Amino acid sequence: MKNLLLASTALVAFAGAAAAEVAISGSGRMGMVYDEATVDDTIVVNQQKVTVSDAGFRFDSRLRIAFTLTQETDMGVTFGGSLRADNAKAANDGQAGVVFMSGAFGKISMGDTSGAAEAAVGNLSGVGYTGLGSFNEAIYLQQSNEDLDGNDQLSLFATPAALYEYTTGAASFYLSIANPGGIAIGDTTIGDIDVTDSKIDQAWGLGAKYSVDNYSVGIGYESIDISGIATDTVTSEVTEYSNTIDNWMLGGSATFGGFTLKAQYGQGSGDGELDLTQYGISGDYTFDAVTVTAFWRSVELQTSNDDTQVKSQPFGMGVSYDLGGGASVAAGLVDPDRFGEDYRADIGVNFNF
Repeated sequence: MKNLLLASTALVAFAGAAAAEVAISGSGRMGMVYDEATVDDTIVVNQQKVTVSDAGFRFDSRLRIAFTLTQETDMGVTFGGSLRADNAKAANDGQAGVVFMSGAFGKISMGDTSGAAEAAVGNLSGVGYTGLGSFNEAIYLQQSNEDLDGNDQLSLFATPAALYEYTTGAASFYLSIANPGGIAIGDTTIGDIDVTDSKIDQAWGLGAKYSVDNYSVGIGYESIDISGIATDTVTSEVTEYSNTIDNWMLGGSATFGGFTLKAQYGQGSGDGELDLTQYGISGDYTFDAVTVTAFWRSVELQTSNDDTQVKSQPFGMGVSYDLGGGASVAAGLVDPDRFGEDYRADIGVNFNF
């Protein structure tokens, strides 16, 4: 990606001080998306709710501008931040964008950061020029995920407010902590127990990753403590409610010539709140300017808001062609393996500035 660097000399208060660097970058896309539904349904595509009562193509386009600011202290500590123009208000409220400090001590970031488990393990490779619903992404408790915070599931996620990273040699370590002020997650029902005024009291995560040559392996663990008021619908007894929900992930990748293979496995549990098993694999093969990608995941999920265990096995495949200069053509096809949907497909051009 080519960045336009602007020397902000107007920020210099006195001669000899280092000027901050402001990098302006962006991305855009244009193309077509296809949704096929078997029943009337509202799905989420690229964080936008779309009604797919009739299968068919639609136009899709987007333009985003991003700002990255960096500066360095006299002691060699780098600090800065980044945000997208469309998220300026949320970044001002600490809900989007990231501010950071880094040095010999590691890196500390606050804002809309990844959780420690996701930072260490990551996700499988996606397909399509839009991502086609991001079914390649694993379920992490410390990251907003449609599978957990949809209308029929329980909002368990807790967006991290702080992430600490430290790298020494081939090893990297991560620690994430959600805002300790508490996060409301709404009312739930667990068997004969109604839980009201539920909130996340604390959420944290740990992760570690080891990378050497063309191989890497990562492991992550997340834990969320929730509380509320429990009412037994049979006896009408009212008590305090508390529960701990945890999730762990293990993943690795290997590259052989132009082929890259990724694999993941994870489990989550929480005494009636969550029962989760997920695993998957993806492969990328690059030759010349062409990259062919495929992924497959298996997800067994049960939450207190839906006591029926749902098993899905989304599959996707796609291809992209690098046009050079930050532009590429991409196309993809995904089977979400979810009630009400058969297939999603897209084709279009991505631009990076």
